Amino acid sequence: MSSSAITFKKDEVLVLLGAGASVDAGIPHSADMVSQIEAALENEWAEFKHLYNYVRSAIFYAEGIAGRYAKDVNYNIERLVQSLDELARREDHPLYPFVGAWNPRLLQVAGPSFENIQPFRTKVLEKLRRDWLEIRNYESARYFEGLFRFQKDLNFPLRVFTLNYDMCVERTYDAFYRELPERGFDKVTRLWSHELLEESAPDEKNFYLYKLHGSVDWVKADDEKLTFSDSTANIKVDDGQIIFGVIYKLQYVDPFLFLMYQLRRQSLAARLLLVIGYGFADEHVNAILSQALRRSPGKRLLAVTWSSGQETEEVKRLSFESVIKKQLNLTDEDGKIVVRIARAKTFLGEQLSLSAVADLFPEEEQLFEDVTPPNAA
Repeated sequence: MSSSAITFKKDEVLVLLGAGASVDAGIPHSADMVSQIEAALENEWAEFKHLYNYVRSAIFYAEGIAGRYAKDVNYNIERLVQSLDELARREDHPLYPFVGAWNPRLLQVAGPSFENIQPFRTKVLEKLRRDWLEIRNYESARYFEGLFRFQKDLNFPLRVFTLNYDMCVERTYDAFYRELPERGFDKVTRLWSHELLEESAPDEKNFYLYKLHGSVDWVKADDEKLTFSDSTANIKVDDGQIIFGVIYKLQYVDPFLFLMYQLRRQSLAARLLLVIGYGFADEHVNAILSQALRRSPGKRLLAVTWSSGQETEEVKRLSFESVIKKQLNLTDEDGKIVVRIARAKTFLGEQLSLSAVADLFPEEEQLFEDVTPPNAA
């Protein structure tokens, strides 16, 4: 059977995008964001320097107690904002009745009433929304067209889940098709409805985008329903609908809980989990991926990542494969995990094809449908 004459069945391919997928478009990686924050703390943000140092040190201290040190610590912009959110709750935090007293140093750097927490958090989120998630020219994101070409080859709807807040996929899709992809918003009312992302939706689309952590253009309407704005610059920081941390995914009803449920549902149905630019640091997402891989012996996870280190490609591949196995708690004796060392721009723009991913299943040709005409030679 020729690999060019085969295709997956419906919903047998799921795509998951992480922060690394947007780096080539000009969106800074989380490590770069942290570096920029630390640079600002030496200058225009100097008033928050001691607060930042305390929060960062506390995160690393907690990880050290759990036996994780240095590079094993998952410290990023989301972790920082999540910690600030938790501190800002003060007496409203469910653990407050169990806290004997706040650390004296925390009171010094955060202020007696924690009055420094919210202004610092606002500074970080403003920089996130205004400087990092918006790019002036979305031509740099055109490599995402590879997803749309891949969908055409599949000849079935493609469901893409993303952990990113940016608009790279939407803007590229709009340039490609002259409309936004299906994200769950009614075209007339512009209000979000889970029914538009259900498999039973009456008007099935060929491309579905599930933004698991929210989006830079999401905002609440006057009636508290979710909608989106054409001008992201006009959205106030506290009005934007993006989330940080696992706990909020589980607390919110719509849309975040629904979106995570869809990731679980679709990952169980898929044969191939195509993961691009994700570092496997989200415990809840990892649990979903791990469950999906354990439930089906024929499933494959193709992880595309990039490293600028000096090691050989094979060393990089084995290293990241080890990280995935550890994070997903898998031994992977049957080769379910496949790692490709490539930039997202290169993979999506040049390497992603039906035949390329079909080659991951050489011993299980029954997973595919042969679409070669019966009389073809």
